[in-house]
Amino acid sequence: MDRERLKEFTFRVTQASRTELIVIMYDVILSDTKAARKALLDGDREGYEREIKHAQRFLNELMGALDYQYEISYDLLSLYSFVNKSLTRACVRQEIAELSAADNVIAGLRSSFREIATKDEDGPVMRNTEQVYAGLTYGRGSLNESSLDLNGTKRGFMA
Repeated sequence: MDRERLKEFTFRVTQASRTELIVIMYDVILSDTKAARKALLDGDREGYEREIKHAQRFLNELMGALDYQYEISYDLLSLYSFVNKSLTRACVRQEIAELSAADNVIAGLRSSFREIATKDEDGPVMRNTEQVYAGLTYGRGSLNESSLDLNGTKRGFMA
């Protein structure tokens, strides 16, 4: 994952509710499979495998977070297992069709959880993070983004 994508996902995580965190994880997986596709087309086998393995780590986190007291967890586990097998086959066989099969399942789940996230009123999971008020300013030959913490609080651990 390149620095720009990492920065974007990090910002989203700091502002996300529990449901939005799942959407972000789906976005990371989709971003990784897209990067894997590009790496394969560019002939970068090592980059291809790295991106797929990164996607699988996020998929494993989703599998580990399932709460089996709810019936839907078993259905999600089946879907995640299918995606994991598709990613493994894609890695071994170097087939884009396998990546597409994984993407289709994750994209469907993402749209469902995105809809649920719009109704989630719990607020951000992370507390004591920087309140972001973003703005763009023009610099000499560049466009600069800035943020401002109006609360005057310091970030980090508070005892």
